[in-house]
Amino acid sequence: MPHINELPLLDRPVVTTDNLIIEGTEGTRRIAATEFKGEPGTNGNDGHDGHDGEKGGQGDQGLTGQTGSDTRARESTYFTTEPILGNCIRIGTISMANTFELLQVVLSSPGRLRLYSTIDAQMADILRPVNQIPVSGSGLIVDINNPINNVQNLDPHALGSNMDTPPTENIYYSITNNGSTIAITVTLIFLRKES
Repeated sequence: MPHINELPLLDRPVVTTDNLIIEGTEGTRRIAATEFKGEPGTNGNDGHDGHDGEKGGQGDQGLTGQTGSDTRARESTYFTTEPILGNCIRIGTISMANTFELLQVVLSSPGRLRLYSTIDAQMADILRPVNQIPVSGSGLIVDINNPINNVQNLDPHALGSNMDTPPTENIYYSITNNGSTIAITVTLIFLRKES
């Protein structure tokens, strides 16, 4: 039997595991038994992805915001005619807004004021008597006959708009003098709804 020193050297490292007893003709020998360390194994495969978690519950409702407010300021515009003979009519345009809410009309002298959305509507309605009902959808915004009281509060308010293409701020009017020959000033109080 070869002596332990005569065993060939190994390239791989060895690790001590336990004592080994060998019995022979020359007696019993106790030597440290060894084992070879194996090569590292290959990495295992990745595991499967886990299932998605359940959807969380709905969060609490947020606080209610403050109530909004309408901060549009009232506006006014006016026009003054040349002197008009009694029962005669003048026509023209006045700049207001593309769309508006008319609140009040003030005339400096008794008269009849009509506002229109287009010049065609103005011309088609020019000779309609005050006691004749206008055709619905004809483009007439308001018809105010004010023979005595020069201030007319509109209740409900009159909504109007320019219906030209493209729309402008021009509103078409006709004014009839209900008194003696005089120049008439018309003032309109309104809220702008579209510029």
